[in-house]
Amino acid sequence: MSAGQYVLLVCGLWVGAGLATMLWMARRGHRSPWWLISAVVLGPVLAAMAPDRVERIPQVLSSQRHGDAVDGARVLVGVDGSPESEAALSAALDLVQDGRRSLLLATVVDYDAAAADEHGRHGVATDRLEAARALAAGHDVMCEVLSGPPAQALIHRAGQDDVDVLIVGRRGRGLSVRLLGSVAEEVVRKAPVPVLVAGPTEPRGRRADAHVQVTDPGGTSPR
Repeated sequence: MSAGQYVLLVCGLWVGAGLATMLWMARRGHRSPWWLISAVVLGPVLAAMAPDRVERIPQVLSSQRHGDAVDGARVLVGVDGSPESEAALSAALDLVQDGRRSLLLATVVDYDAAAADEHGRHGVATDRLEAARALAAGHDVMCEVLSGPPAQALIHRAGQDDVDVLIVGRRGRGLSVRLLGSVAEEVVRKAPVPVLVAGPTEPRGRRADAHVQVTDPGGTSPR
């Protein structure tokens, strides 16, 4: 092997180690473009640093209530601005018509957006929640921005308080990953509460009727 080939091999392994680490971090909710630069420059050094830099517990970044508080269980809805997300909200509104449940609308940003919102992702998340809240006018609504990988953040939130059902779109576009989509699939498998997966039948901009699929915790058969 010539000296030039040896240098190319070493450089390839160096950058490859960094990129593999970057992908590993992205799956755990760290998606800043700065990690790409770090991956190329630091290579395997990033791999050594990553375990100490990765956040492991999703957090609630902001929370705002609209309407009168309702005693009873909550319907948690994953919001990402997609048509499937609109269908999930439509299905949730049907569940809260009796007034005995409240809505918890949640959208997710990655950990890096939570720490340094250079690209305005937190603001985009808040705008999406506000648009969803407007469709739920007249109901008790809590809007929350969560941080972390989308599926993990929603699952973690569903395990708190008095959430009794989690509703997500079959596929979405999210702020961090194109969502059965991988997010819906993971939520169905791991959520501690029943999950309703919704998909739209109407064009975007009209209220979407939902084709729904409901699973019990543990991912049992749809009904």
